[in-house]
Amino acid sequence: MIDEIDEKILSILLEDASIPKSEIARRVGLAASAITERIKRLESAGIIEGYEVRLDAAQLGRPLLAYIYVTDAKPKQDFNIIAALSQVTGLEELHKLAGDDCYMLKVRTEGTAQLNEILDNEINHIPTVVRVRTTIVLKTVLETARVAGGL
Repeated sequence: MIDEIDEKILSILLEDASIPKSEIARRVGLAASAITERIKRLESAGIIEGYEVRLDAAQLGRPLLAYIYVTDAKPKQDFNIIAALSQVTGLEELHKLAGDDCYMLKVRTEGTAQLNEILDNEINHIPTVVRVRTTIVLKTVLETARVAGGL
């Protein structure tokens, strides 16, 4: 699957995805062409899913981070709750859960007023939603794209 050199390459890319391949090559001790081939292989294998820019949500006017837990009634054959939840304003992540709740949404908003609007006008209006719980994040201590136990 991946070897120690691939792990080093992935670790470097996790720190700065815009780093030139020549710099990765220097740090790893391989030619830039070998780095390019390894990165292409990691992309083709689906290990590297893409590259993203991390933005400061507060500076973009969305300082409030909330997790919204949604419990869905028995699904109706003609209704797709995932499609409905995917349209929620400020949605960053949507996860299907095992346990008491069915879905967890990670949402960023301008503040509590906008969060309340989203809850009242978007989520609570979904016909199969039977319960909603919301947790507001006071402070983010750690947020990473790294895979736990991995790189």
